[in-house]
Amino acid sequence: MKANEKAASGTGKPKKKKKKKPSSPAALFTLAVVKTVFVILISLGCVVGGVLGGAVLGYIKTADPITPDQLEMTKVTFIYDKDGKEIAQVKGGENRILAEHSEIPDNMRNAFIAIEDSRFISHDGVDKKRFIGAALSYIIKFGNADYGGSTITQQLVKNITGNTDSTVKRKVQEAWQAMDLEKKMSKDQILDNYMNRINTGLGCWGVQAAAKKFFNKDVKDLSLAECASIAGVTKSPGTYDPTLSEKTKAANKERQKIILDEMLRQGYIKQNEHDEAVAEPLKIYKGTSEGDKKANNVQSYFEDYVLTQVKSDLMKKYNLSSNNATIKLYNGGLKIYTTQDSNVQKIMTEEFTNPKNFPANDKISNPDMQAQAAMLIIDPSTGQIRGMYGAYGEKKANFTLNRATDMKRQPGSSFKPVAVYGPALDLGVITAATVIDDVPVYLDKDHPNTPYPRNAETGVYEGLLTIRRAVQKSQNVVAAQVWMNLLGAQNSINYLKKVNIDRPKEGYVSMALGGLNEGVNPLLMAAAYVPFDNKGVYLEPIAYTKVTDDKGNIILDKKADQKRDIAYKETTAFLMTSMMRDVVTSGTAAVTGGLGRGGLGTVKNSAGKVIPTAGKTGTTNDTYDKWFVGYSPYYVGATWYGYNYNKSLKGKEVYQALSLWNNVMNKVHAKLEPKDFPQPQGLVKKSICIYSGKLVGPNCSGDPRGNATRTEYFAKGTEPTETCDVHVLAKVDISSKDIHGRPLLANPFCPPNLVKEKVFIKRPVPYLPKSPLKGSMSATIKDWIYQLTEDEYCTKHTGGGSNISPPNNTAATSPNTGNTSGSGSTKPGDGSLPNMPSGSTGGIPPSNSTDDNQNIEDIIP
Repeated sequence: MKANEKAASGTGKPKKKKKKKPSSPAALFTLAVVKTVFVILISLGCVVGGVLGGAVLGYIKTADPITPDQLEMTKVTFIYDKDGKEIAQVKGGENRILAEHSEIPDNMRNAFIAIEDSRFISHDGVDKKRFIGAALSYIIKFGNADYGGSTITQQLVKNITGNTDSTVKRKVQEAWQAMDLEKKMSKDQILDNYMNRINTGLGCWGVQAAAKKFFNKDVKDLSLAECASIAGVTKSPGTYDPTLSEKTKAANKERQKIILDEMLRQGYIKQNEHDEAVAEPLKIYKGTSEGDKKANNVQSYFEDYVLTQVKSDLMKKYNLSSNNATIKLYNGGLKIYTTQDSNVQKIMTEEFTNPKNFPANDKISNPDMQAQAAMLIIDPSTGQIRGMYGAYGEKKANFTLNRATDMKRQPGSSFKPVAVYGPALDLGVITAATVIDDVPVYLDKDHPNTPYPRNAETGVYEGLLTIRRAVQKSQNVVAAQVWMNLLGAQNSINYLKKVNIDRPKEGYVSMALGGLNEGVNPLLMAAAYVPFDNKGVYLEPIAYTKVTDDKGNIILDKKADQKRDIAYKETTAFLMTSMMRDVVTSGTAAVTGGLGRGGLGTVKNSAGKVIPTAGKTGTTNDTYDKWFVGYSPYYVGATWYGYNYNKSLKGKEVYQALSLWNNVMNKVHAKLEPKDFPQPQGLVKKSICIYSGKLVGPNCSGDPRGNATRTEYFAKGTEPTETCDVHVLAKVDISSKDIHGRPLLANPFCPPNLVKEKVFIKRPVPYLPKSPLKGSMSATIKDWIYQLTEDEYCTKHTGGGSNISPPNNTAATSPNTGNTSGSGSTKPGDGSLPNMPSGSTGGIPPSNSTDDNQNIEDIIP
């Protein structure tokens, strides 16, 4: 037997191993390639992993954490009237109304969690399962993944940063920022911030704004179905906003059911709640909610003004730039508590948009050519503005010209009480009984032979006139003489500054008549009259009382910061009011204007009871502007009427300022009871002669014009002590008259039956004109006819033709060019004209004012 056979049979030595058959070259190459590729992939994986890890670490290191400032949201600012009623909403770029945690129903929270982030309560800002799924989808689809991995916290981060880049870097940083945010905020805080911040429909941010827009409800009052409807909009507002169309409403209903199904599956609601909500029809609000109206409508003149005031005060108090103050105002969720009386504002709006009050505009469509007007009303006891209107017609844009607060026009004679009479009374240089001779005077140094100023009310001079009657009749000459000879320019300027009319360079005589280089507006004029209605105290006019931030903290307190100043003594305020009441009852404001009703300065309530009022009219040169500033114990109102360009008012238009004032004030006082202006301590009454200003004499009651006595008020210590010496008795021959038609003194030869003893006036300072006056003296100076002809005797009866010489005691007359006389004129002022501004005529600005209702060119040739 052979050896190998033994081995095979198990006997003898073991068999040797068989050698493997060598592999083919192809197999060997394949194995080598696989091994190489495996090694390369492992190496590449390590490299890529390292690179990706380093990149992620770099992304995280360069990511900024969310700061508390970033968590602040743009919020709607609210404006309230004086009674706390919301009158407007002001928004910047986003219409957002914050909802507090307690106001958001659980159904709203659960709806968002169910559809947006089912594991919101348990994750740490990133849902690991969804995040990995989104990452794999991203890799598999080479960056085109449609798998959403963002949690509510991540969506909040995206809304805060505004970063919507579809990059790995953004996703990594967003995830890290979300996890960081979860460490700083509770789940409730994150969810509340999310629901207040998200886009919930076109033009809406946050669930409260959506609740108002979709259902005209507050979010706290929403049903389960309505909560699900709002939660469904966020995915795509253009697709699911139910207010846009029937198509989007149907899409919203379908998505609402998906959300309700998820809420049921996740255990947030029961089956019966689910079924009832699905069956509930969506009653989408068709109209515009009150909130939307306030948020979207054109702001009123009052709202424009209060916003500018709040912005200015924010800049001053907090040293903010204009831009930062605007951001705070429009996006800060402020609450502005204004002084507006909504009833007063409504009345003003109705009257200024009523075409019947502007008949001149009937056939004029161009606003630039139409008649315009403005009015502002203040509560004199507080200085709070109750209403304003700044133009004719409906307001159609925000921050248009507000003539009530921003224009500058000449005030005419409405300026006299604050520039002349109020200051002069307060200084004691005049009383209401002081007599000024209202005769031609020559106060224009460049034209020394031309009378200036001229009276325009009646076209004549009144002669001896008390301050009371000068105010009532609005005589320019008296105001100019008081300003020039008794008050003085600097005193006038000082008193104007007390009422916030700062005119240090207006020291020329036309200022006394309301002819200014820099004009005024109804706000300035109404505020300047407040002291007359408020015991002499000036109050800064304010349009708001306080402003709070969105948390209720007071950031501006206007009432506490309001400026006050004692402009006049209480007695001065009362005396000025007393005189301006005469303007209303029997002066320039007592006119009917041919409008078919009583004096336009008189106010009545709805029961027809007269409310005591006082005020002053104003007319500028060529009747370009008409004013009335009038007041009751309740309100001060200033009204202006005119055109944007120089156009003389004619016919009934000259009464439109008064008429508008009357229309508004009658309605404003409709439910108020009459009450009188309070009388202060420190006043005395005296019977005086109205042509001398002194105590009544024996001849005052015999004045040919009627009884010349009246009871007058005086501040104690300023009352007259001398008896009238203006009224004198004289015997005249009634058949013999001078060239002016006055009877001449009787001589010894006049027949007794022609001799009569009559009362005449004797001027304290004789007057002769410097130049011939237009017409006869008696026609130009009203009291000339009653003046005693002291040196002219009857020439008709001469005793046989011989000349009769007058007695030696006749008074000589002498010319006078600035007659000032009467009680109270105890303190001389600056008797010379101050320096005039260049380009002026004797200190008269080109737009200088005249008096009321008459063109001054009709008076003097």
